[in-house]
Amino acid sequence: MRRKAAMLFIIGLFLLLQTTVLSRLPFAIVTPDIMMILTVSMGFMQGKKEGLLTGFVSGLFIDIISGSVFGGHAFLYMMAGYFSGFFCQIYFDNSVRLPLVLVGAGETFLNLAIYLSNFLLKGKLAFGKYLAVIILPTVAFTVLSTLIVYPILYKINHLLVERQKEASSSLWIRE
Repeated sequence: MRRKAAMLFIIGLFLLLQTTVLSRLPFAIVTPDIMMILTVSMGFMQGKKEGLLTGFVSGLFIDIISGSVFGGHAFLYMMAGYFSGFFCQIYFDNSVRLPLVLVGAGETFLNLAIYLSNFLLKGKLAFGKYLAVIILPTVAFTVLSTLIVYPILYKINHLLVERQKEASSSLWIRE
């Protein structure tokens, strides 16, 4: 129960950071998608189910705030979290290489799906411009942000797992 409450708090905090502070950066046209970093990291560290749930809640909150098609982001983030959960078996302590690749793949998938649903289906065929102006800078900025955010998430996850192990070994506390 403590872990779920902590994850909900972290999702809320990341959503607040992404929609307020990071969207107001004066030097960047695009902003890093720290919700994608969170989703992929949780899937990578905890498995498919945790990635799926984190992605669903994160995407649902983004859908609510953005006012776009309800459930679109939830589905895309869910898929990114679930896919990253496949790599949970090859999870290495403190290694940030695989999370960088997974975040890059998830962000690319998200932006391509947004292009397909918002632009291509409406007849706007300027994919090269969208790729150069939106997709590549967003993916690059998000991957670079992973170098900062992932170690923090790793430490938080490690702390939560240790507390969960302590609670489950107690005779009095059962979740």
